[in-house]
Amino acid sequence: MVTIKKYSNRRLYDTSKSRYLNLEELAALVRSGETVRVVDAKSGEDLTREVLMEVVLKTLKGAELLPVGMLHRMIRSTGTDPVQRMLHDQLSTGMQLVSAQMDQVEAMLGRGPKPSEAQAPQSAPHQAGDEPPVDEAPEGDPELEALRAKLAALEARLKG
Repeated sequence: MVTIKKYSNRRLYDTSKSRYLNLEELAALVRSGETVRVVDAKSGEDLTREVLMEVVLKTLKGAELLPVGMLHRMIRSTGTDPVQRMLHDQLSTGMQLVSAQMDQVEAMLGRGPKPSEAQAPQSAPHQAGDEPPVDEAPEGDPELEALRAKLAALEARLKG
């Protein structure tokens, strides 16, 4: 895992190579399979999520990935009443599912994080507003096997 320090002047410093880098270079680092952790240079606060979101939105034009209606829903889900909390949880779960599907596709293509970094450690304990950790089901789990069978049947229908 590569640690990047973010300074108050918004500069990013790659501690593994002792050099400053910009958002495009950070994106290239992640594309190469590296897992990064971004921390505030002064406080040590974990800024990984915010900086990676900035990379997606500014450098990769990621805003084009999300329809305007979805952006409205995301903003509306940031309140504290039960309906907003439910929307937030549904959006978070949906994004986790998309991420898991992307991981599977990358694994099939032989790409993705380096084996030693496949499971990046959590930077902080679970807090309100964070997504809960996803439990891995052991091989041979009947429920998992049933889901795999259904997925295989769906794939067969799509191919046929």
